[in-house]
Amino acid sequence: AVETKYPQGAEKMLILALLKKEVPSGGIPADIGVAVYNVGTLAQLGELVPESRGLIERVVTVSGPGVERPGNYLVPIGTPLRFLLRQACSRSDANEIIMGGPMMGMSVASLDVPVTKGVSGVVVLEPGDPDQRHRPIHPCIRCSACLDACPVQLNPSMLGQLAQAREYAAMEREYHLNDCFECGCCAYVCPSNIPLTQYFRIAKAVNRETVQAAG
Repeated sequence: AVETKYPQGAEKMLILALLKKEVPSGGIPADIGVAVYNVGTLAQLGELVPESRGLIERVVTVSGPGVERPGNYLVPIGTPLRFLLRQACSRSDANEIIMGGPMMGMSVASLDVPVTKGVSGVVVLEPGDPDQRHRPIHPCIRCSACLDACPVQLNPSMLGQLAQAREYAAMEREYHLNDCFECGCCAYVCPSNIPLTQYFRIAKAVNRETVQAAG
């Protein structure tokens, strides 16, 4: 058993907790002879391989205070969120729909967005839930709360400042941006309400586009 501590479920955190091995910076579990699979993937392999069929459905967990029937739903790939939430009796005045978990998920702008193979859960918030997006953003006060919270010992404060300056290449080259798995801990503890996780996602996307453009 492992300690119940977010983000203990991340593969690098699991490897460290269970095997006392650390995946090197910029590396993957296979580099140290380890493979990590989630339960859902293994269950699907057990069903799909014997039947020689493709992935056409998946289990999606619907939860949050904005639904009356939370649970695990087996739905076809491509099912609109609107239909899924209707089965879970989502409130019509739900404040926000998050695809993924409450910490690492992404807000959904339209209920016509389809369920894809990577969608494992949907969180529905009700009116009155705190909405982080509408709180004012203040300058970094260098309190180091984000450094203490980062599970992979990065420097989110410095990464955030580089992101604001659009020094995306330096974030990757000097401060190991790609080791960040976007758990959201730094943004959650930030007293200045700086959206650090969003900054890092944008920086990674820009760096990927730069590499692709360079051929």
